[in-house]
Amino acid sequence: MELPFKLRKYHKTETICKWKKAGLIHDDKDSLYNEYIYLTNCDLCGEFFKSSNDRHMEHEHLDGKYGPFRNFTCTSCNLRKSDVKIRTDNTSGYKGICKHKCKSSKQGFIWEFRAVIDGKRKTIKSSIDKDKVIEFSKQWKIDNNYHT
Repeated sequence: MELPFKLRKYHKTETICKWKKAGLIHDDKDSLYNEYIYLTNCDLCGEFFKSSNDRHMEHEHLDGKYGPFRNFTCTSCNLRKSDVKIRTDNTSGYKGICKHKCKSSKQGFIWEFRAVIDGKRKTIKSSIDKDKVIEFSKQWKIDNNYHT
């Protein structure tokens, strides 16, 4: 079967290496790569991929890294599938919670719980009390059925 696009010389090695480094969980990465390369349609909507850049690996997100592979999607389905993403940057040790400078607070900083919702960055909760923000974020994740 002929590829619908041209690949660089070490594309397979580089791609599988990137998956391993990111922590992708899948038993047979060689066969997954072959499926990835020859796939022409989105696993969810069935539409043809517009280009090689339109293919995405839909997977669980575990601590800012790849988790178990689910399926290959087009850009539209990939964005639709993940309407809410907890920011991976943090300075608290908790995903999505960061310390930010704030001139109006007595301490000179506040803690913020942030997410990307429908492609827009949003501060969901902010406080000078780190523990309150952590507890809020835990409950928010439960209330919003956020598991990744």
